[in-house]
Amino acid sequence: MDPLEASRLVTDEYSAKILVATFKKPKSAIDLSREYGIPIAACYRRIKQLEGLGLLYGERAEPSRNGRGLQLYRSRLRSVQIAIEDGKLRARVVLAPMGVAATSENEVTEQIMNLREPSLTV
Repeated sequence: MDPLEASRLVTDEYSAKILVATFKKPKSAIDLSREYGIPIAACYRRIKQLEGLGLLYGERAEPSRNGRGLQLYRSRLRSVQIAIEDGKLRARVVLAPMGVAATSENEVTEQIMNLREPSLTV
């Protein structure tokens, strides 16, 4: 996961709403769209981006009338820290393990970018 990309995405209004809303209880894209006023297409786009970065995952599917199932999403994000110090941008992301029965520790990813020489990433 790219912590700098994750930090950019979590500061997006719709993404932040999705991550906060799914922190304690999984929710469907339809519920997120209705409850938080997120256009459904934007909601699915953000969900796809958040899943791609590992910040959100499909916890389970519930039966639906069309027979395809309604996917419920849950946030893995526990914390994000972004700091600029000594000409360096530091992004640190802490994720919870996937699944209710997961026994592994939180996953921590950190990336530092030298702003004076942007091509240098630690």
